[in-house]
Amino acid sequence: MKFLFADSTTRGYGTEQHGAALAIALARRGHTVRCVVRGGSSVEAILRQSGVSCLAVAPGVASGVRLVLSTIAQARRERPDWLVTGDGRFHWVFMGLRRLAGARVAFFRHWPVVPKSGRTRRMLAHRADRFILVSRFHREEYHRQGMNVARAVVLYNPIDTELFRPCAEWRAQIRARHGIGASDVLIGYAGRMVREKGIFAMFEALEPLLAQFEHARVLWVGDGRDVDELRARVAGSAHSSRHCFLDWQLDMAQLYPACDLIVVPSVGAETFGRVSVEAQSAGVPVVVTDAGGLRETLVPGETGLITAAGDSAALSAAVRELLADEARRERMGAAGREWVCAHFSFAQIARDFEALLGQDGPGEQRLAARE
Repeated sequence: MKFLFADSTTRGYGTEQHGAALAIALARRGHTVRCVVRGGSSVEAILRQSGVSCLAVAPGVASGVRLVLSTIAQARRERPDWLVTGDGRFHWVFMGLRRLAGARVAFFRHWPVVPKSGRTRRMLAHRADRFILVSRFHREEYHRQGMNVARAVVLYNPIDTELFRPCAEWRAQIRARHGIGASDVLIGYAGRMVREKGIFAMFEALEPLLAQFEHARVLWVGDGRDVDELRARVAGSAHSSRHCFLDWQLDMAQLYPACDLIVVPSVGAETFGRVSVEAQSAGVPVVVTDAGGLRETLVPGETGLITAAGDSAALSAAVRELLADEARRERMGAAGREWVCAHFSFAQIARDFEALLGQDGPGEQRLAARE
């Protein structure tokens, strides 16, 4: 099949990487894939590193208009079978191209709230050829908010399990670079530095543990509006020297293996939880909260632990369990790697996507959420 993806983002967090990852996964399966993206963006870098064909529109004045025009021109020239996007900017553009280019449309939604526009809600629910959400929680939440999800299907984020993998060499390099000893136990956080991601709950949960476990260290990776406040709290801690801050890294694959566990402490509802799955793919156990779709990213008790969102005491207790038991961390890491390869690998999600695209179209069969 021939696919055309479009994305206007300039960022590189999990939501933005989803479309690029799916495009790469489909290309590796032998499909013809073209992408229209914003030049200089993280998405462009990811695609080019993977050898996927992309048309990059230079940033600047009217770049949004040029992105749309370039997408239209690409669709008319390539005549793809499917137009795919998770970017609301292209929803109505693709609906217009649906007839002009003779293609069908597959729309992803990543946000936990339904579209404000009733017209957009009706388009997604009734007119799009495929309406795709990224977790069972996501589908249930849209239903709770009153949106018609009878035709909405669930497709999880694909993870490059060849890239995100255990690696002793990466582990040694990263730890040496940041002064982390071989006997230190490194607790990692990766993501946006904003309150709703639970960064302050995590800081509070770790304070007593740093006092108890002298070899525990903390690695914070990311940026965001609340990073300065977090840095200030860390600076006031008696254990401030055992915290390390890094800006967000486009290539997280080398950082995960350096950690002994990853914490995803979100207090706001997550539609999925890509960091949790990437970490497990790298053989690292996770401690996550039950905020939304995070519950679907692990096997509790086998690949990681799950706690109540916003409960710093429970989060602290869960992290303590793993800090105190190296053998358990190793068992969970191995099980997590196996779990992700079986359920979230590029090959598996690409097959799942092919299967849902192959189902009968609107009006012929009602698409149910994947269980």
